Amino acid sequence: MEYEEFKAEAVKALRKFYGGNADVELVGTLKNNGKKRDAVSIRVNGEDGGTVPVIYLEEFFRMYDIGETDMEGCVKGIAELREERVCSVQTKRFAGRLLDWEFVRGKVYPALLSTKENKELLGNLASRSLLDLSVIYIIRDMADGENSCSTKITCGMMEAYGISEEQLYQQAINNLEGDGYCFCEIRKYIQGMISGGEEQERKDVDSLEHGKMYILRNPSGLYGAAGILHGKLLQNTAKGHDCFILPSSIHETIFLPVSAGQNQKELDDMVAEINKMCVDEEERLADHSYYYDAETGGIRICA
Repeated sequence: MEYEEFKAEAVKALRKFYGGNADVELVGTLKNNGKKRDAVSIRVNGEDGGTVPVIYLEEFFRMYDIGETDMEGCVKGIAELREERVCSVQTKRFAGRLLDWEFVRGKVYPALLSTKENKELLGNLASRSLLDLSVIYIIRDMADGENSCSTKITCGMMEAYGISEEQLYQQAINNLEGDGYCFCEIRKYIQGMISGGEEQERKDVDSLEHGKMYILRNPSGLYGAAGILHGKLLQNTAKGHDCFILPSSIHETIFLPVSAGQNQKELDDMVAEINKMCVDEEERLADHSYYYDAETGGIRICA
């Protein structure tokens, strides 16, 4: 069975499974970098109002295609996943207060996306320009200390808050500065990931040295590339060293102190190749490097 047929059959099977007690619809969702994903939305009759979770179909098709499960198993898995999300107290609390500024203001953080690759998505989001990137805003909640909920702030949501984009930006930057961003030497960080002892191996550094590469990220691992907006941290840690910034993904960046013999074109080629080979399409930020000027604190596109 091909993917298009699978989607139609899955919707049909889900409608039969719920026996007329739910509205089951196939929906398309626009993700980062223009990526569109197929999902089903299932609104069960009699449930409280609010957001309806969408369940993406690609992974279920993959399992079906390789014979790991059948259509009955897919339907059961989709229904269980939906039930899990609907019944989450955290999800209900999060969804029910998204338009309450006093609730969300301490949970607002900046995030970076490619402007060129997200023109359609950005048309509906509160944002501002930064070089060839756009700063958007997400609401992130980790109330149970384990699972996270996040959503992008739209222009309509910002209007409902009764604030300006400048106020939203300042609040997001204030929250970012308290979000636990740190620099880690990338070699030690990778060793920690391999050994499974990331927190023990990850040594936060207070100064950058020539000949080493450093990863800048936040503890949540979510949209951490926005750490380049943390001017105080960059200034205090760079210690006067200009740096190349390599956009590893929308979730983290790599800093390389500038020294003799480095070839910016080679760095750009490396970023583009790693994006192509290792980074999910939705998580790519840019195919080139940036330059941090320690004297001015400014960031520019490498030319």
